[in-house]
Amino acid sequence: MKVLYIGGTGRTGSTLLDRLLGSAPGWLSGGELAFLWRFGLTRSGLCSCGAPVADCPVWSEALAATNAEVPFDAERMVRLRRRFRSEHMPLMASRRFTERRLDSLEEFPAVVERLYRAVCDVTGSRVLIDSSKEPHYSSILRRRTGLDIYFLHLVRDPRAVGYSWTRKRAETGFAGSEDMARRGVLKSSLYYNVSNVGAERLWRDEPDRYRILRYEDFVADPGGVAARIADFVGEELDLGGVLAGDTFMPRAAHVTWGNPNRFDVGETTISRDDAWRGKQARWRSAVLGAINAPTASRYGYPLRAGGSLRDMKHPERDIRSVAGVTGGGGSR
Repeated sequence: MKVLYIGGTGRTGSTLLDRLLGSAPGWLSGGELAFLWRFGLTRSGLCSCGAPVADCPVWSEALAATNAEVPFDAERMVRLRRRFRSEHMPLMASRRFTERRLDSLEEFPAVVERLYRAVCDVTGSRVLIDSSKEPHYSSILRRRTGLDIYFLHLVRDPRAVGYSWTRKRAETGFAGSEDMARRGVLKSSLYYNVSNVGAERLWRDEPDRYRILRYEDFVADPGGVAARIADFVGEELDLGGVLAGDTFMPRAAHVTWGNPNRFDVGETTISRDDAWRGKQARWRSAVLGAINAPTASRYGYPLRAGGSLRDMKHPERDIRSVAGVTGGGGSR
């Protein structure tokens, strides 16, 4: 099995990409698996099939197989996971600090590896898609498991990301009524910069296992980008009957966590979703553009007022882009 890890920061369209790829035979949409223990199990979150994750026919079987081999307690898994958080990202420049944090996770990585392998065994999947996004979580998988990981760094215009964090939306992943988390300009910008810079730093030494993808390039050519992602991973991807142009008809899936659109059924049009241009205050867009310019400009985003997709430049040459560079992954 292989793991395609979609990394970066939140509100970049990762759930949509996850669901599209996971609709192909042999590819499994896992969703944001870093939050499986906290939201899916200890809080009885819902799988995209509509059942609580613990009762989902796919995940319950995989969890049972994992527990039979390496017994685990979901509450303890949450506590162990909290020993290595996003707040630690800036300190990961120190290898000694990182190794100490990874050592403190105790049995967590082993349980996660067995679960990933178990769910692929249950479903007969060759590729598990983990859209957790958090770069530091990918370090746990890379450094403390034997999983075959490919890191797809998904980025988006920071003005669109910032706007998405301000929108009030219902969190349909729980049985009760709850709103999704929201972030202001400063907090969303902090996460944007730390997560994107961190993703590059953590994976730049494995160029055959790292690619960058702009959300805007994905929605401009969903089929072409999906094919190049498959080439990057080195696996066949058949989206016949699922994708026609920009029209997506998702197949039944078992996404554990992510954007509420994981529950959507029926035909979906893949679009840029540029609502921020008309609905976000101009001062907010300007501030988001200014704060995030050093990082976002690296990915070719035009952050001046009124900048459009036509003004976008290609990412810097030292960044291998899915949209512009093909090539299969190298052996580990």
